[in-house]
Amino acid sequence: MQGIAIVAAGLGKLQPAARRSLAVLAFAGLVAGAGGAMAQAASPAQGGYDFAAPPSAQANRVYGLNRQTGEMNVCQFERPEGSVVGITHCFAQGEGAGPQKAGNYVLAPTHYEGETGIFRVNRDTGEMSICYVRETTRPQGGTDSSLVCTPPAR
Repeated sequence: MQGIAIVAAGLGKLQPAARRSLAVLAFAGLVAGAGGAMAQAASPAQGGYDFAAPPSAQANRVYGLNRQTGEMNVCQFERPEGSVVGITHCFAQGEGAGPQKAGNYVLAPTHYEGETGIFRVNRDTGEMSICYVRETTRPQGGTDSSLVCTPPAR
């Protein structure tokens, strides 16, 4: 690493030890400033995604949202029978869960304790949709589950 040159009126008159201390402090300030900038870039308010759980104590799910596009996803914890370690199961996107028109989207859970869905809100337009996991019965038996969202409304 190269040394830091201190060029300012009057600093050349400092003792060598004082100049070294000042250089160390200046370097520390640069490092701290860079670290602070990195921390700011990673702050939740600046991140590209929002995450929230529905209010239901029975729902083992977390919804995710792309804040710019409104695209939704949802995953839950599952432990297959006989397995010691669980898995993260993410549901396929269904109707309305894909990207929407560009905006400033957030997730808004309700306070209804039985609710397993979550609201997607576009702060730019005030439009809302409710997103939830829909179970559909297959003709050959069994069910399919997918994340669906109602059309945006105001």
